[in-house]
Order: sequence, then C-alpha cells, then structure tokens
Amino acid sequence: MRRLAGSICAGFAVLIAAEACARSEAPTGGPEDVFPPYVIETVPDTFATVEPGLREVRFCFSERISERPADGRLNDAVIVSPSTGDIRVRHGRECITVEMEEGLAPGLVYRITVRPVIRDMFANSLRDAFELVVTTGAEIVSNVVAGMVEDRVTGDATPGVRVEARFAHGDDTLTHWNFSDPGGVFSLRYVPAGAFELRAWQDQNRNGEVDGSEPQTSFVPGDLAEPPDTTLEILTLIQPDTTAPRLTRVNVEDSVTLKIEFDDYIEPTIPPGTMRGTLTVTEYDDSLLAVPVVEEEAGVVDTAGAGEVVEDPGEVAAADDPEAEQEAGAAEPEPVPPPEPGTTFRIRIFQEHEYRIWLDAREDSVARADSIARAEELAAQPGDSAAPGDAAGEEPEPAGRAAAPSDPGPETGEDPGEVSDTADGPAIPTTLSGLRLPSRTLVGVLDEGLVARVPYELVVEGVENIAGAEDGGGVDTLAWEPPPPEEEEQVEEEGMETGDTVPVDDTTQVDDTTTPPPDTTTPPDTTTPPDTNRIALRPTDDPLPPLATASDPAPARRAPGPARPTTPFRHRSAFRPPLPPTPTR
Repeated sequence: MRRLAGSICAGFAVLIAAEACARSEAPTGGPEDVFPPYVIETVPDTFATVEPGLREVRFCFSERISERPADGRLNDAVIVSPSTGDIRVRHGRECITVEMEEGLAPGLVYRITVRPVIRDMFANSLRDAFELVVTTGAEIVSNVVAGMVEDRVTGDATPGVRVEARFAHGDDTLTHWNFSDPGGVFSLRYVPAGAFELRAWQDQNRNGEVDGSEPQTSFVPGDLAEPPDTTLEILTLIQPDTTAPRLTRVNVEDSVTLKIEFDDYIEPTIPPGTMRGTLTVTEYDDSLLAVPVVEEEAGVVDTAGAGEVVEDPGEVAAADDPEAEQEAGAAEPEPVPPPEPGTTFRIRIFQEHEYRIWLDAREDSVARADSIARAEELAAQPGDSAAPGDAAGEEPEPAGRAAAPSDPGPETGEDPGEVSDTADGPAIPTTLSGLRLPSRTLVGVLDEGLVARVPYELVVEGVENIAGAEDGGGVDTLAWEPPPPEEEEQVEEEGMETGDTVPVDDTTQVDDTTTPPPDTTTPPDTTTPPDTNRIALRPTDDPLPPLATASDPAPARRAPGPARPTTPFRHRSAFRPPLPPTPTR
C-alpha cells in the first residue's frame, strides 16, 4: 500500500515538473530586467571578406534570448540581401545561427540584417536593427537607396512593407530588399551602382512573392550614377482593383446639391469633363404633389369646441376693400407647374476638393460683386460724399466687374484643382508625396432646383478609381423632400390669455448719468428694525450734555448704545394650551 501511494505521489511530481517546464515565462526572483539585448559578436566579423559558398553566419547577444520573436517566426527575423534562396535560423542560448541554403555567391556584397524582433527572456526587444556587411570579392561602396512608403488612401506612412530594388547582374537580376521600419522608412545600403527598379508590397502571407490581392506599388525607375550615391523615393501603396467603381447611393443635401457615393475610391486627378451626369424626370402620379391643407380655404376652423367653420376676418376685410384684395393677390406667387416626365436637367459633377474650391471662388465673386454694387450706390447718391477713389484721385471701378460670378468647373474646361495652389485657397489634404487624398463621394450641382416630391433618375458616367479602372458610374433614383417648417415657440405667462405678448424691457433708452448714483459701498442694516421708542441720535460732533447731579432733577442720559427693537423682548416659553373649564357640581 505504501509503495502504491509513493508511486502515485512520484507520478504527480513528474507531471507538475513537466507542466512547469512547458511554460514559457520570465524567470522569477531578483530585479526585473528592463534593458534590451544587443549584439556583442558576429562570425564572420563585419566588413570581412569571406570565401564564396559560405553557408552559416552567427550572431551572439549580451544575454539569453527567447526562441519566440516579437513578430512572426524565427526564420523571418533575419534578412539576407541580395536573396540567396531559403534560409533557416537556429536558436541557441545566447546566439542564433543563420543557415543559407545556396550559400554566398562570388563577387557580391551581402547585407545580413537582424530585425528588431529578437527579444530576451523578459520580452525586451532589440532597440534597432543590426546589419552585418560582408563581401565575397566585390568592393564595398556605400550606395544607398532609401525613402518612405505611404498609403494612397490615408496618406500615412506604412510600416512592415517589403521593399525591393532590382539590379541587372549579367544575364540575371540581383534583388536587394528590406522592410520599412515603424515610421515607414526603408533603406537599402551597399547596393551596386547603375540603373534599378524599385517597388514595394505588403507581404501578408510572408511567401516573398507579390500576390494579386496584396497592396502594392508600381515599379519606380532609378539610377545610381557615380558611387557613392544616394537616391530617395516615396512609394505609394494601392489596393489592386480591376473592377470599375459603381454608384451605390445618392443623398439629396438640398434642392440643388447631391452627394453621390461609390463603392471605390475615385482618382482625384481625373481630367475636367471626363465625369458626366444627367438628371431626368421619371413618370409620377399627380397625387404625389398634393400638399396637406391645415386651414380651410374659405375660413378658419373654430377650435373653441364647436368645430364650425367661421369666416376669416382678414378675408372679409379683403372682400370689402378692393385695394386690400389686390394687395393680397399680389403677395401670393403664381404656382410653378411641375416638370413633365422626360425633362432633362443640367448637372455638374465635382470631386469633393473641387467642390470646396468652387464654393470658395463663388463666394469671393459674390462678395466682390456686392461690394462694387454698394460703392456704386453710394456714388449715385446726391450730397457732399465723394465716390470711392475720389479722395485719393483714383477712378471708381467699372460696372462691368459686377457681372455674375464665374463657375469654375469641369464644363468650363478649367481645372478647379489648380486654385488650391494659392495661399488663400482651401487646404486640401495630401499624402506625403503631395498627392491629393481620394474620396468615395462626388458632388452634383444643379442649375435649377429640384421640385419637391418629383422623382428623378440620375446617371453618372466616366468615373475612374485610384487603381486605374475606368468607365465607372451607375444609375439611381431620387426625390427631394423639403424640410418641415420650424415651429414657433409660444410663450405663455401665468394669468395671460393665448395670443398676448410678453412685454420686453426697453433697453434702447440711455441711462441718466447726470445724477450721481447713491453710495452703495455700505448697505443699510435691514436685518433689525429701527428703535422708534428712542430719540434720534445726535451727530458725533455734538457733545453730550453733562450727567445729572443731586441738584438737577433731570434724568441722566446714557451714551447711545445698540438699537433696540420696537417691541420689548418677552420671555420665550413653550406654548401651553388653555385649560378646560372646571365642571360645576
């Protein structure tokens, strides 16, 4: 029995020890390590000349390192550039060994980079990437291809993007590559001189190849003419998309403005006049145009409770007075007939940045025309006032400048985007390389306002997305519903009948400042009522009379003391109810 119990306890001890060994945790006890590891030794040494065919490189660190990097696999923690095929990274206690399947080729300069994902047992990662540069016979020249990777949609710098530079090497292609750092910056150092092609992509599946669904850039040509040389490029990532953008929804902002939304980002540099829009009235029922009547035509509904229709006093007065009837008829505008089905309206298509520029230009033109009109009106008035410019000896501006403001837009052949280069123009958001940020929305502006509750059909054509897919557009229907009128707030005071107005203080009268205001520095004491049983106090300058003596029968006077209440103080006692009457015997 004892042997069985001992065997069971030994088994539990083995299981507990195995579970403890399987856990990957920071060692306990002692002070916490907050310092990152760093490389203290490399084999071979940096800038060393090695024999072609070398297959192993070792990096040793200042402390024990974890076999689990901060990101990805351990094989992805080392970059060998130019590429030498597949590599394998073996983990040791304080070192890692890089095994290259094909070995180093002759006559080349290699850059072997340890990425800052290697970390110690306390999860402290390398502060910066470490590069080991060796050569198999070529001269080491500090040529650099550097730059930044940006996102085309947001304009932000993009980290973790694979960047490649392809150089011609005999009949083959030599590929130097690296990843962009957390700030989106990349650098390819010690590359050969000559022409190259540069591109970048997000290697989402980490297979080292560009897939059709991964965000990528086009090839950018470059040249390192005379070593040592440096070239800087900004690469723009775009999500591949071969389908043209399609219209998804139309929002009616007001009677002359439409917001047209698409399922893809639109290229901001589309030439003016490329995007076209057509708005056509569709078939509709006349009942759609009926407006609910709140008041009766011949009178006003009596809300007193009887529900009878009484005559409107205003209409009765108008019937008796022909002039009042004529004024009432002139005040009402004639109804505008609704458009017939099939009627087409002109609509101008703007991108959002073009629409902002167009609005600013139009507001400036209207303001300038108003100021000129006011100046001409003042000049035409009789009097001693001179027209603007007479005092300085200048001639007034001609009336021709007060013409209708110009409408820069696609139909006029003028690119509204060019106005944004001025200092006074609206601020248009751009990417790091200066490209305008794209949007999914277009703005349609009509020359004539929409008729309420009439259905329209909008057709948009000639839209291109940022990936280059052309001939986008679509069809959608819309109708404008005018906003409801604002309800007036009725103010009713207590004791006032409905319809009475609340008097408002007249604040236009100027205060009379001839009479000096009263001295309010020391407010009177209103907490204690005055003592009317005593005589008035004498002024402080009047001396008090002498005290009475034995020969003077007059009572002595005391110095004035604190004021007394008019009613003498009474003894405060608890309230006692009256006693009941004594019964008679």
